Amino acid sequence: MPYICGMLQELRQFFRSTDFVKALVITFGAAVPVSLGLWLEQVPYFLSVAMGVVLASGSDVPGSRKHKTVGILVSAAIVVLASIAIGLASVSLYLLLPVLAVLVFTISFISVYGFRASLVSFAGLMAIVLSFVHAHTGADIFIHGLLLGVGGLWALLLSLVFHSLLQRRQTENLIITCLRQTARYIQLRGKLTTESPDQEALQKELYNLQVKLNETHEALREVLLHERQSSGTSNYHRKQLLIFIELIDILELSLANPANYERARALFGQSVRVLLPFIKLVFELSAKLDDLADSMQQGLALSAEKDLEPLLQKCNDSIRQYVEELKLPQAREGALLLHNLLDYEEKLLQKITSIERVYLDLEEQQNIGLQNRERRQFITQQDYDVRILRDNFSPESPIFKHAGRLTIAMLLGYVLGIIFPIQNAYWILLTIVVILRPGYTLTKERSKHRLYGTLLGAVIAGAVVLLVQNVYLYSVLALVSLVLSFAFVQRNYRTSSIFVTTGVIFIYALISPDAFDAIQFRVIDTLTGAAIATLAISFLWPSWELLSIKGNIVKALHANRSYLAEIDRYSHQKSKNTTTYKLARKEAFLQMGNLNAAFQRMSQEPKSAQQKLMEIYEIVGLNHTFLAAAAALGTFIRDNKTEAASEDLHLIIKSIDANLAQALQTLQEEAEAEEVMKKELVEAYDHLEGRYNELVAIRTRELAGATYKPIAPGFLKNLKEARLISDQLKWLHTISGNLKHAVEGLA
Repeated sequence: MPYICGMLQELRQFFRSTDFVKALVITFGAAVPVSLGLWLEQVPYFLSVAMGVVLASGSDVPGSRKHKTVGILVSAAIVVLASIAIGLASVSLYLLLPVLAVLVFTISFISVYGFRASLVSFAGLMAIVLSFVHAHTGADIFIHGLLLGVGGLWALLLSLVFHSLLQRRQTENLIITCLRQTARYIQLRGKLTTESPDQEALQKELYNLQVKLNETHEALREVLLHERQSSGTSNYHRKQLLIFIELIDILELSLANPANYERARALFGQSVRVLLPFIKLVFELSAKLDDLADSMQQGLALSAEKDLEPLLQKCNDSIRQYVEELKLPQAREGALLLHNLLDYEEKLLQKITSIERVYLDLEEQQNIGLQNRERRQFITQQDYDVRILRDNFSPESPIFKHAGRLTIAMLLGYVLGIIFPIQNAYWILLTIVVILRPGYTLTKERSKHRLYGTLLGAVIAGAVVLLVQNVYLYSVLALVSLVLSFAFVQRNYRTSSIFVTTGVIFIYALISPDAFDAIQFRVIDTLTGAAIATLAISFLWPSWELLSIKGNIVKALHANRSYLAEIDRYSHQKSKNTTTYKLARKEAFLQMGNLNAAFQRMSQEPKSAQQKLMEIYEIVGLNHTFLAAAAALGTFIRDNKTEAASEDLHLIIKSIDANLAQALQTLQEEAEAEEVMKKELVEAYDHLEGRYNELVAIRTRELAGATYKPIAPGFLKNLKEARLISDQLKWLHTISGNLKHAVEGLA
């Protein structure tokens, strides 16, 4: 029963998703011209309009109204030009092959401008493929091309009409996704605190989740900040933005605490029960975010709030019991760590409560405080300068390699279609366009999913055609398959491939009695196209991650240096403006995610391409640990009025930065950076440690032989600050030194 309820819940979520609504809009957009064609008995012409709708709609992805409009218009223009060019060149094979080569290379090279540009490029490539479905001659070439453009304009109109509906639903879905991902992140960080047999698997899941969180955050910045900047503020957008800001702060808190797992295990490895109340509280906080996501998704009021005060009290009792059992001063280090952990969980609870209050309209909707110029800084702007094309027009560029690789694969696929008696040779080209990606891992994954989807779809559709001879059923199933293929294309490519195949076969069954021939040829052509794509990515200028991952490491180190510099600046200035701090934090998180993703791709490549895999894995782990320690220091300094000697802190951070700079110089073969004098560094640490020892001495005199005595909140704050700042700086110095040595293996 729970399984069925879960399935029903997932189904309900799918039907409420932006992907499904958008699929309905695209299907409606394509169905209208086809219906008009049937009514006017001019199906071929109106079918061109329907094709134009489908092709142009591909670039209608999350983003601002302006970006969507430009993307659809450029897609439509490229589709028109590509279709006319192929139609005119089809009169001669000697003319067609060079035109095909130039078009494929040029259009695929456009993807150098980012994700939306890659979708525009895909629309152009699909237009080339579909030009081989039915050869047009004479004036029909231009009529067909212009009608494709009309379809693009119709798609634009639909996009503008449904923009507000889709944008609102999309924002809600992204916020819900972000809530669930953040909840899981909190849970994983809690599990990693204790020793467990699946530490490596948990760490890997954490890295993967960081990549997904980065993608969700970037999408939310685009739809919340860019849209708000262009259309002004509204209560709805303000609420969503407040929730998003709190979620980013929660992520930083979760990354920061506890940062030093080794120290936590060393202190409590034999006393796991001390940590149990804290871990249980973390899981309860994670569950609160999940419950909030459920309420948002279902549009219901929040469920009865669980009182977490007893759990907080258990955490305090656990600290007291730990001190009484181990006795001071032996228990002091562990007690301070537990107090810091409890502070983190209380702050986490405050943040989650704040989100709940915003959701319930109990939070005062104050001004967020971001000016237009500041909002633009938080959005990852895509540069469309012509120099990017020029800079990438080189055999060293991954996109240049991809464009050349795809061109050769397409030419080979087309020639094979001519030489061998293949009924629908354009299916080979379509498979190559869909499968062949710039990287080996994604190409391999899409190839596998495409084959799986095609074979399963062929079996399902074949069984239906064999058992049932009913054209009305075929029509309904073809329409349903079309909708579902659009709905799953971004969500799950394998599932989308299944419905694409069933849709094609049901359409063939409607117009031809030889539907099983279509099944046979589709499978053969898909296998052929997949084989060509796999061979191309493996042997034609392969883009192994080993060749580019050093660049990801360099960017991550640069981002860590900037984040550390902002922490240092904030400790001196304590200004209320946190924009530069948050920008540096955002960049550090993004680059960490990019490095994690690059390593994941590398680990899935052939063994021969996985040189220095363990060395890179060590660097990825050290980078993640460094960022966690930096976040721990940054959140503490940002949330507390620290009294630590700022000059000592600055000097130690300068030394940590020098280690990172030397790591960068090793990778980039530059001159060595200036190091902080060892004597000055020792003195700075002595000053910080001396302050902690002074406080310990005062506390020792205060106890005067007593086993336990309540500590004044202000004194406890000073004691925690002295210990945490000193420990985090030492930890950061150790990690940065390890990073400096680790990168020497890649130089």
